[in-house]
Amino acid sequence: NGLETITSLSEILPVFLGEAIDTRYLFIFQNNAEMRASGGFIGSFALVDFRRGEIKAIEVPGGGSYDLQGGLHQRVSSPEPLHLINSLWEFQDANWWPDWPLSAKKITWFFTNGWGSTVDGVVAVDPTFFEALLGAIGPVDLRAEYGQIIDQNNFYDIVQALAERKDTNQPKVIIRDLIDKIVAELPERLNADNILAIAKVVEQALAEKHILLQFNQEELRQFALAQGWSGNIKDASGDYLAVINTNIAGGKSDRKMKQQVEHQATVTPDGSIIVNLEITREHSGQKGEPFIGVRNVNYLRVYVPLGSELLDASGFSAPDEIYFDPPAEGADIDPDIYLSEGMAKVDSNTGVKIYSEFNKTVFANWTQVDPGQSITIKFKYKLPFKLNKVKKTAGALAALFSSELNVMPYSLLVQKQPGSVSTDFISRLQLPENMEIILVRPINNSISRNDWQAQSDLRQDSFWAALIEQK
Repeated sequence: NGLETITSLSEILPVFLGEAIDTRYLFIFQNNAEMRASGGFIGSFALVDFRRGEIKAIEVPGGGSYDLQGGLHQRVSSPEPLHLINSLWEFQDANWWPDWPLSAKKITWFFTNGWGSTVDGVVAVDPTFFEALLGAIGPVDLRAEYGQIIDQNNFYDIVQALAERKDTNQPKVIIRDLIDKIVAELPERLNADNILAIAKVVEQALAEKHILLQFNQEELRQFALAQGWSGNIKDASGDYLAVINTNIAGGKSDRKMKQQVEHQATVTPDGSIIVNLEITREHSGQKGEPFIGVRNVNYLRVYVPLGSELLDASGFSAPDEIYFDPPAEGADIDPDIYLSEGMAKVDSNTGVKIYSEFNKTVFANWTQVDPGQSITIKFKYKLPFKLNKVKKTAGALAALFSSELNVMPYSLLVQKQPGSVSTDFISRLQLPENMEIILVRPINNSISRNDWQAQSDLRQDSFWAALIEQK
């Protein structure tokens, strides 16, 4: 598989690097200490131009994303939860969706209308990738500029502190200086000892969604999609789950947040499936710590199979209405927001907002947790399908079993949130007495006749499946 990927990559790279036609890409830096749906708050960006396989120019504005504010003349209403900070939508908040292709589309629109330049694609990276990259290539000497040698261990703390300076209108210049240094020194640093380590860092960052790719060129777009590097919300024929956190006015507290997700699917004798979902969020920071010692204010979205019916939910805490900006007068309503959240209904018993998006049902509400505290959010919902029998004419699958077996499939796809580092995930499948598990994949799960228990750190998307016999 690795050889096939490398071969394909060698064929597609000339297109990316502007071998025949100059290319320009927008690189955005998502700070996953302040989680947003597609990976983190967009604090900085870079424009990178390629010509004939080489970097022609790199531009990193010293003011970061806020340098775009003066250029955008169209007033657009932000998604309702963002009214907590601004009722007008701007570039730095454009990555509203966990589906990277849609977030990248919106980022491109804000950039083109605010900066006045088109781009051929959008690439997102986060601090987790930079930390791993510095671990592979070694420290970067910025003593002449900042009196610091930046390495894997101090990268975040130094860059975060300098990027948040209030005594300059170019606080993000540290990003530019760091990139310039890496680009200038990297060719000389490459050797037999570290080139494989660097390749492994990039491969892992792509697999774990610390790098996200979206291109205008069809060949590049299809390649990224085929490799699983496009960060898209995937279709699923069975059970599905994605837990998406969006930090709004909660500082950089996500660097200290720990999350555990427990998913239990209970099958009734008639094949109906009831899911109990518990999400525990623990704030391990200390009150008053710079950037992180503040309340984590989080807009939580849970994506489940389309048509799922909410039965109960609890554990929410919304900011007081007085902190929200009123709707911006004369602002346009974004069509993608209207088609999903604009059509939402609010469950009167739980306050959960319910709508459809990416062929999924979404349950959304607010959570808040202070430093040193933890909370548990609970959802109970019924899946829109029952366990269905596999038809006996279904080819090789049916041939594996005698005609007397009633065989039913159950599967669960869990997608990790881009930018998230890890989540303790546990899934349990509980069957009634008239059903029995006869095959499960992957096989390294704890299973018995009537149940399974699957575990993952959700550093990558995870998939489990079982074949079930009904007696």
